[in-house]
Amino acid sequence: MNQIELHLTVGAVFFLGGAVKGVVGFGLPLVSITLLTPLYGLIDAIGMMLLPAIITNFWQAISGGRFITIWRRLWGLLLPGALFTWLTANVLAQVDAYWPTVLLGLVILAYSGTGLWSWQPPEPGHREKWLSPLAGMLTGVFSGLTGVLVFPLAVYLQALRLDRQILLQAMGIYLLLANLVLASVFSWQGLFPQGIVSLAMTGVTAGLVGMALGRLIQKRLSERQFKRVFFLSLGVLGIYVFLGALSA
Repeated sequence: MNQIELHLTVGAVFFLGGAVKGVVGFGLPLVSITLLTPLYGLIDAIGMMLLPAIITNFWQAISGGRFITIWRRLWGLLLPGALFTWLTANVLAQVDAYWPTVLLGLVILAYSGTGLWSWQPPEPGHREKWLSPLAGMLTGVFSGLTGVLVFPLAVYLQALRLDRQILLQAMGIYLLLANLVLASVFSWQGLFPQGIVSLAMTGVTAGLVGMALGRLIQKRLSERQFKRVFFLSLGVLGIYVFLGALSA
């Protein structure tokens, strides 16, 4: 694949991911990794995702005016998540990508299932003190090995019954932390694909345009309808990634 085709592919993928993020508030890394992995492999897919994800998630982490409040309540979730992301990303750099790619397919399927069936986890209550670090550790493991940063984080944050704006900012803080950790590991291990700066600019530009379109779509399409289509499509892609890894 020549450079023009590569940039067109990356642009199309991040445009779609940005459109999803514009409608439902998340999904750019998830969509980009899911679509790019069958084409370029898991490690290159994560490498192409990181810089656009950092830039597009920065505003989500700092907007809302509740950073201190969120940090005081969720530091036991966020710090273990970042730590285990660092640990497992270093493992990813040293092992064959076969099993992490299989895991990616399973994580996508699991996340798709929770979305399609609208499963609502019970409120943790007094168990939050020890469930938060556990949820952070599990999320960090999946983040470091697959680049998918929202599972089971999103499910756990929903269980806390947070206000929508606080939930979005809390997700933004973790996404920014985890992406920065992954970027540091990829830089240290020399895992970024060649031409990453120009690819990142293509991804950022396409992602921002997609987000603008997604906000327009959001006004015409109910969030519930879109989420059903999104999670169903994600499930199909998860099966494709899983079976493709097994047959490799």
